[in-house]
Amino acid sequence: MKQYHETNQLAENLRRDWGIDNYAPIDVFSLTIEKMHNLTVILLPLHEKVSGCSSKVNDDQLILINSQHSKGRQNFTLAHELYHLIYEDNEEWLICGSVKKNHFSEKEADNFASSLLMPSGALHEYMKKNHIEKWTLEDIIFCEQFFQISHIAMLCKLRVEDLITYDDFILYKDNVKKEALKLGFSSELYDPSSESKKHFSFGNYIRLTEKAYENGKISIGKKEELLLDVFRSDIVYNLQEGDFLE
Repeated sequence: MKQYHETNQLAENLRRDWGIDNYAPIDVFSLTIEKMHNLTVILLPLHEKVSGCSSKVNDDQLILINSQHSKGRQNFTLAHELYHLIYEDNEEWLICGSVKKNHFSEKEADNFASSLLMPSGALHEYMKKNHIEKWTLEDIIFCEQFFQISHIAMLCKLRVEDLITYDDFILYKDNVKKEALKLGFSSELYDPSSESKKHFSFGNYIRLTEKAYENGKISIGKKEELLLDVFRSDIVYNLQEGDFLE
């Protein structure tokens, strides 16, 4: 199993390869689609215990993300699935969630995701710039909003870095949305996808469909059919819908 510092280094290397400052927050969805041209990302309601899934066959890569989860958790899930696609050789479906089939692989992916969204150096730089010596809930909320990372992932990062105690973790774990609203933030980071984004897809599949239509290769009817097909698990995912769909 890769150690925490190793997955952190992989995340920092990827940010550098993608031309992203290791101290800057990232829009992980936009960045991923920009940099990985053979990837399709699909948001849809999955079973509560499933955060996301990923698959790669030859040059085609697909990530599913649970749109029922909060925006912060979706960001973390996308970064988590990127680890499986980029750094592991596995052409089977990987379903990730509360039931860990491969504990070591999932732990590595979690550590990588945390570091991709907020590298250790960036966290300590943030502390320095904001004169944080002991983390309060207010400090935590401001930081997770800056890096667009989920509240639980933020707390876990602070625990791994030995910056809060276990008692702090328990104390700060709940009621974060209410406290964020009090501080003037919107609830977007803590809410699931809106109804218009509950079923949503973007990336390579969409680009290829649009390009084929623009070049006169397919009709408008065929284009609509292909875009609708992206949400049919029996065709696109080659999985049984009852396996993990809500």
